[in-house]
This record gives sequence, structure tokens and C-alpha cells, in this order.
Amino acid sequence: MFTRTGDDGNTNVINKRIGKDSPLVNFLGDIDELNSFIGFALSVIKWEDIRQDLMRVQQELFIVGEEAVKNEGKITEESVKWIEKRTVEYRKESGPVKLFVIPGGSEEASRLHVVRSVARRIERNAVKYSKEVQFNKWIIVYLNRLSSLLFAMAIVANKRNGVEERIYDIGKYF
Repeated sequence: MFTRTGDDGNTNVINKRIGKDSPLVNFLGDIDELNSFIGFALSVIKWEDIRQDLMRVQQELFIVGEEAVKNEGKITEESVKWIEKRTVEYRKESGPVKLFVIPGGSEEASRLHVVRSVARRIERNAVKYSKEVQFNKWIIVYLNRLSSLLFAMAIVANKRNGVEERIYDIGKYF
């Protein structure tokens, strides 16, 4: 589908024309990219708990995008607490994790690590964009916690697949 209305480098956001290079449009594109990568990860994840959590996150990312435009307070402390609770549950299953896990392992974990790194980039960009776009304060907190949840899911995915994590040991090389 094409409308040709964006051919001039502008787009409609809530019936207002703004540049496609604006911080708001960039943030909305970032959220869309993250949501797409979550869908990519979901295509191989077989565990119902992780699937359900990722599908909830996909729905919430639409709300994050809506929040960035309307600033209605739909992303709240409760949204963040849910992510924290789920992260704690996955961390209980994974057990202690040494820092500097080298991303990879099973296909599920590898895809989740990609999603995690995209979420981290979007969090960094959200901080940058927040200097020009009025964000609900919970959006950046939500994005920060989301990458922790995705990391925990990746570790659990490797554990469930019987794949041992590779750890980067600072100061030690091959």
C-alpha cells in the first residue's frame, strides 16, 4: 500500500504533519524495529512462558509508541513491576550468571540476545529523544528493565536447551 503523502519527507502523526527525521518519528521507528525482532525471536521459541511474555511485551510496545505521541500515562510503575517480576522468575531458573556472557548458543538465545541489544539501543535513543520529545517518565524505565528481561530469557533459553554459556573473562584471551 502506498499513499504518496510521505513523498515530501513528512508523515502523519495524530493528524499532524511532521518530518520523518524528527525524534518522535525515529523513536516510533525504533519501537517498530524492536517489535519486529521480537516477532522474529517468537518464530523459533517453543516455551509457552517465554512466548506469552514476549507477546505481552509486543502489545506493550504499541502502548509505548502511543504514549510517546499522546503522553497519557498508560505505561506506569505497574508495567515496570511486571517486567521486574518476570525477570526475577527467569533468573531463579537460570541461577547465578557471571557477567560478560558472550551472546550466542542456541538459536532461541541468539535471537533473544539480538532483541536485547536492539532494546538497549532504543533505550539510549529514547534518552536522546527525550531532550526534544516530552515522554512519560516510565517509558525509559520500562525500556531499561526490558533489556534485563530479555537477557534473562536468553540465559534461560540456553539452559533449557542444555547449552552452556560462553563467558568473556576480562584480561584473559585465547
